[in-house]
Amino acid sequence: MAPLFAHLTAEQARIYALVLASAGIRHTLHSHRKNWAVHVPTEARGLAVAAIAAYRRENPDQTTPTAPPVTLVRTHSAIYAALILIAIHAVVAAAPAPASFVAAYGADARQIVNGQIYRCLTALLLHADGAHLAANVAATLLFGTYAAALYGWGVGWLLILCCGAGGNLLTAFWYDQGHRAIGASTAVFAAVGLCAAQALWRRKRHAPDSWRSYVPLAGGLALVGWLGTAPQSDLLAHLLGFACGLVGGGCYARMVNGIHSWPVQAGAIGIVALGIVGGWYWGMAYSG
Repeated sequence: MAPLFAHLTAEQARIYALVLASAGIRHTLHSHRKNWAVHVPTEARGLAVAAIAAYRRENPDQTTPTAPPVTLVRTHSAIYAALILIAIHAVVAAAPAPASFVAAYGADARQIVNGQIYRCLTALLLHADGAHLAANVAATLLFGTYAAALYGWGVGWLLILCCGAGGNLLTAFWYDQGHRAIGASTAVFAAVGLCAAQALWRRKRHAPDSWRSYVPLAGGLALVGWLGTAPQSDLLAHLLGFACGLVGGGCYARMVNGIHSWPVQAGAIGIVALGIVGGWYWGMAYSG
């Protein structure tokens, strides 16, 4: 059984229970501190939402219920991601020629278009200086934590990495040449897009006709405008990273109901590790 609505009054819960009963949909009512929730089988969620929506159209004076609380998992994975960024920057900074890493692994549009796709991923791990690193570490801890809590400590980071790399890939094809970039910010805004997609999907599923469903999208775009337009920042890459996160998160939310189990999360984090290591080896093959 999965929550359909939460934070209902007793009267709202009673009415919705009657609507579901008349539609022949199995359901249960749960109360907690004077708040009521309606639970239905996962496979019947779509039918239940349609039945409630039809009732609300016929009875517009009824108070609109709120969406169920967001399902989160406790995870400290963003701390490890931040430590990886710090460790890589320390290694690069201590190298005899740090600029050579940027030349070999940065997001060079011309090289990416010519086939060096690994740069879309490796560029996310490089930073120009301590201030650049600190900003992205702070953003990773904030938005990465929430995205990982929504999607899982493995799947969440796989989505962040893929959508961030996707943003760099689209940026490269947009510019075609004459554009170079490094930094985790594209992945950070992909995480913002993933969070916005989850909230948008949940709101649209439980209140399909409400304009408030688009508040998460507006909030995500506001964050891109606020945090992604600093001097010398790559606004296009930030926007495309956010767009990739929004599309990827929306597709995931549509196909998957809830958070995957531990084996799937472990498999996803394994793919992340293989992708990162494989990207560096691919770069070594080109530069060597």
